[in-house]
Amino acid sequence: MIRGDVKRDVIMTTISVVCFDAFGTLIQYAGPRTNPYRHLIQQSRVGRSERLPLLTRNVTPAELVQERGLLDMLPDIEAGLTVELAGLRLFPEVESVMQALRAAGKGVAVCSNLAQGYGATVRRLLPGLDAYILSYEVGVAKPDPTIYRIVCDRLNCHPDEVLFVGDSQRCDYHGPLAFGMKAQWLDREGGQTLLEAIKTHL
Repeated sequence: MIRGDVKRDVIMTTISVVCFDAFGTLIQYAGPRTNPYRHLIQQSRVGRSERLPLLTRNVTPAELVQERGLLDMLPDIEAGLTVELAGLRLFPEVESVMQALRAAGKGVAVCSNLAQGYGATVRRLLPGLDAYILSYEVGVAKPDPTIYRIVCDRLNCHPDEVLFVGDSQRCDYHGPLAFGMKAQWLDREGGQTLLEAIKTHL
Protein backbone atom coordinates (compact mmCIF):
# COMPACT_ATOMS: atom_id res chain seq x y z
CA MET A 1 0.00 0.00 0.00
CA ILE A 2 1.36 3.42 -1.01
CA ARG A 3 1.48 6.00 1.77
CA GLY A 4 -0.26 9.30 1.07
CA ASP A 5 2.89 11.41 1.06
CA VAL A 6 4.70 9.05 -1.30
CA LYS A 7 1.71 8.91 -3.61
CA ARG A 8 1.62 12.72 -3.74
CA ASP A 9 5.31 12.80 -4.66
CA VAL A 10 4.67 10.34 -7.48
CA ILE A 11 1.87 12.55 -8.81
CA MET A 12 4.03 15.66 -8.68
CA THR A 13 6.80 14.08 -10.72
CA THR A 14 4.33 13.61 -13.59
CA ILE A 15 2.98 17.19 -13.65
CA SER A 16 5.03 19.40 -15.94
CA VAL A 17 2.37 21.99 -16.80
CA VAL A 18 -0.37 23.75 -14.88
CA CYS A 19 -3.10 25.12 -17.14
CA PHE A 20 -5.56 27.61 -15.69
CA ASP A 21 -8.95 28.89 -16.68
CA ALA A 22 -8.97 32.71 -16.80
CA PHE A 23 -12.15 34.36 -15.50
CA GLY A 24 -13.24 33.33 -12.03
CA THR A 25 -9.93 31.51 -11.57
CA LEU A 26 -7.12 33.99 -12.20
CA ILE A 27 -9.06 37.12 -13.14
CA GLN A 28 -11.95 38.74 -11.29
CA TYR A 29 -14.49 41.40 -12.18
CA ALA A 30 -13.55 44.08 -9.64
CA GLY A 31 -15.56 46.75 -11.43
CA PRO A 32 -19.10 46.91 -12.82
CA ARG A 33 -20.38 44.04 -14.95
CA THR A 34 -21.88 45.39 -18.15
CA ASN A 35 -22.12 42.04 -20.01
CA PRO A 36 -21.89 43.60 -23.49
CA TYR A 37 -21.90 40.30 -25.35
CA ARG A 38 -24.88 39.00 -23.39
CA HIS A 39 -26.71 42.20 -24.30
CA LEU A 40 -25.86 41.64 -27.96
CA ILE A 41 -27.14 38.06 -27.77
CA GLN A 42 -30.40 39.18 -26.17
CA GLN A 43 -30.99 41.81 -28.81
CA SER A 44 -30.15 39.33 -31.55
CA ARG A 45 -32.80 36.97 -30.22
CA VAL A 46 -30.72 33.94 -31.11
CA GLY A 47 -31.18 30.52 -29.60
CA ARG A 48 -28.75 28.98 -27.13
CA SER A 49 -27.10 26.95 -29.90
CA GLU A 50 -26.16 30.21 -31.65
CA ARG A 51 -24.21 31.62 -28.70
CA LEU A 52 -21.12 29.46 -29.12
CA PRO A 53 -19.91 31.30 -32.26
CA LEU A 54 -19.34 34.40 -30.11
CA LEU A 55 -16.64 32.41 -28.30
CA THR A 56 -15.17 30.56 -31.25
CA ARG A 57 -14.76 33.26 -33.90
CA ASN A 58 -12.04 35.88 -34.02
CA VAL A 59 -14.33 38.79 -34.86
CA THR A 60 -14.64 42.26 -33.37
CA PRO A 61 -17.78 43.67 -31.74
CA ALA A 62 -18.21 45.89 -34.81
CA GLU A 63 -18.24 42.84 -37.08
CA LEU A 64 -20.69 41.03 -34.83
CA VAL A 65 -23.24 43.85 -34.73
CA GLN A 66 -22.93 44.34 -38.47
CA GLU A 67 -23.62 40.66 -39.11
CA ARG A 68 -26.75 40.89 -36.99
CA GLY A 69 -27.98 44.12 -38.50
CA LEU A 70 -27.60 45.92 -35.17
CA LEU A 71 -25.08 48.63 -35.99
CA ASP A 72 -26.98 51.13 -33.86
CA MET A 73 -25.91 49.05 -30.83
CA LEU A 74 -22.19 49.41 -31.49
CA PRO A 75 -21.55 52.50 -29.32
CA ASP A 76 -23.26 50.87 -26.32
CA ILE A 77 -21.48 47.54 -26.86
CA GLU A 78 -18.06 49.17 -27.15
CA ALA A 79 -18.66 51.48 -24.18
CA GLY A 80 -19.85 48.57 -22.05
CA LEU A 81 -16.82 46.49 -23.01
CA THR A 82 -14.47 49.36 -22.16
CA VAL A 83 -16.02 49.72 -18.70
CA GLU A 84 -15.87 45.99 -18.03
CA LEU A 85 -12.26 45.62 -19.19
CA ALA A 86 -11.18 48.52 -16.99
CA GLY A 87 -12.48 46.69 -13.93
CA LEU A 88 -10.65 43.40 -14.50
CA ARG A 89 -8.05 42.47 -11.88
CA LEU A 90 -6.04 39.43 -10.85
CA PHE A 91 -7.18 37.67 -7.69
CA PRO A 92 -4.77 38.63 -4.86
CA GLU A 93 -2.97 35.28 -4.64
CA VAL A 94 -2.36 34.77 -8.37
CA GLU A 95 1.10 36.32 -8.61
CA SER A 96 2.46 34.33 -5.69
CA VAL A 97 1.04 31.10 -7.11
CA MET A 98 2.64 31.81 -10.48
CA GLN A 99 5.98 32.50 -8.81
CA ALA A 100 5.76 29.24 -6.86
CA LEU A 101 5.00 27.26 -10.01
CA ARG A 102 7.89 28.85 -11.87
CA ALA A 103 10.20 28.14 -8.93
CA ALA A 104 9.11 24.50 -9.09
CA GLY A 105 9.98 24.38 -12.78
CA LYS A 106 6.40 24.00 -14.01
CA GLY A 107 5.09 25.35 -17.28
CA VAL A 108 2.14 27.70 -16.93
CA ALA A 109 -0.65 28.24 -19.44
CA VAL A 110 -4.15 29.65 -19.64
CA CYS A 111 -7.03 28.03 -21.50
CA SER A 112 -10.23 30.04 -21.54
CA ASN A 113 -13.55 30.43 -23.31
CA LEU A 114 -13.46 34.06 -24.42
CA ALA A 115 -14.96 36.45 -26.90
CA GLN A 116 -12.41 38.38 -28.94
CA GLY A 117 -12.85 41.61 -27.01
CA TYR A 118 -11.28 40.16 -23.85
CA GLY A 119 -8.16 38.57 -25.30
CA ALA A 120 -5.75 41.51 -25.18
CA THR A 121 -6.63 42.26 -21.54
CA VAL A 122 -6.08 38.63 -20.52
CA ARG A 123 -2.62 38.75 -22.06
CA ARG A 124 -1.85 42.08 -20.39
CA LEU A 125 -2.89 40.84 -16.95
CA LEU A 126 -1.07 37.51 -17.40
CA PRO A 127 2.13 38.28 -19.31
CA GLY A 128 4.85 35.80 -20.11
CA LEU A 129 2.90 32.54 -19.92
CA ASP A 130 4.09 29.54 -21.87
CA ALA A 131 0.86 29.35 -23.87
CA TYR A 132 -2.47 31.12 -24.30
CA ILE A 133 -5.24 28.89 -25.62
CA LEU A 134 -8.20 31.20 -26.12
CA SER A 135 -11.38 29.82 -27.64
CA TYR A 136 -11.94 32.64 -30.11
CA GLU A 137 -8.42 32.15 -31.49
CA VAL A 138 -8.47 28.35 -31.78
CA GLY A 139 -12.07 28.03 -32.99
CA VAL A 140 -13.25 25.63 -30.30
CA ALA A 141 -14.44 26.00 -26.70
CA LYS A 142 -14.25 23.95 -23.52
CA PRO A 143 -15.28 21.23 -22.85
CA ASP A 144 -14.72 20.09 -26.43
CA PRO A 145 -11.79 17.63 -26.24
CA THR A 146 -10.10 19.41 -29.14
CA ILE A 147 -9.18 22.39 -26.98
CA TYR A 148 -7.44 20.16 -24.43
CA ARG A 149 -5.54 18.55 -27.28
CA ILE A 150 -4.42 21.99 -28.39
CA VAL A 151 -3.13 22.65 -24.86
CA CYS A 152 -0.94 19.55 -25.10
CA ASP A 153 0.22 20.38 -28.61
CA ARG A 154 1.17 23.95 -27.70
CA LEU A 155 3.10 22.79 -24.63
CA ASN A 156 4.54 19.63 -26.17
CA CYS A 157 3.30 17.40 -23.37
CA HIS A 158 1.06 14.40 -22.77
CA PRO A 159 -2.37 14.84 -21.13
CA ASP A 160 -1.28 13.12 -17.92
CA GLU A 161 1.48 15.71 -17.48
CA VAL A 162 -1.09 18.54 -17.25
CA LEU A 163 -2.91 19.76 -14.16
CA PHE A 164 -5.96 21.77 -15.25
CA VAL A 165 -7.37 24.24 -12.70
CA GLY A 166 -10.57 26.23 -12.92
CA ASP A 167 -13.90 27.20 -11.38
CA SER A 168 -16.18 25.35 -13.82
CA GLN A 169 -16.75 21.70 -12.98
CA ARG A 170 -17.93 20.99 -16.53
CA CYS A 171 -15.16 22.79 -18.42
CA ASP A 172 -12.22 22.79 -16.02
CA TYR A 173 -12.67 19.53 -14.14
CA HIS A 174 -14.79 16.89 -15.87
CA GLY A 175 -13.66 17.90 -19.38
CA PRO A 176 -9.93 17.71 -18.66
CA LEU A 177 -10.31 14.49 -16.66
CA ALA A 178 -12.15 12.84 -19.54
CA PHE A 179 -9.27 13.83 -21.83
CA GLY A 180 -6.73 12.21 -19.51
CA MET A 181 -5.46 15.26 -17.68
CA LYS A 182 -5.31 15.76 -13.96
CA ALA A 183 -7.76 18.39 -12.78
CA GLN A 184 -8.56 20.51 -9.76
CA TRP A 185 -11.87 22.31 -9.33
CA LEU A 186 -11.60 25.73 -7.69
CA ASP A 187 -14.58 26.47 -5.43
CA ARG A 188 -14.36 30.26 -5.18
CA GLU A 189 -18.05 30.55 -4.31
CA GLY A 190 -17.29 28.40 -1.29
CA GLY A 191 -14.45 30.71 -0.26
CA GLN A 192 -11.59 28.61 -1.61
CA THR A 193 -8.51 30.45 -2.88
CA LEU A 194 -6.33 29.38 -5.77
CA LEU A 195 -3.50 28.53 -3.41
CA GLU A 196 -5.78 26.32 -1.31
CA ALA A 197 -7.00 24.52 -4.40
CA ILE A 198 -3.58 23.55 -5.69
CA LYS A 199 -1.45 23.43 -2.56
CA THR A 200 -1.33 19.63 -2.59
CA HIS A 201 0.22 19.85 -6.06
CA LEU A 202 2.97 22.33 -5.16
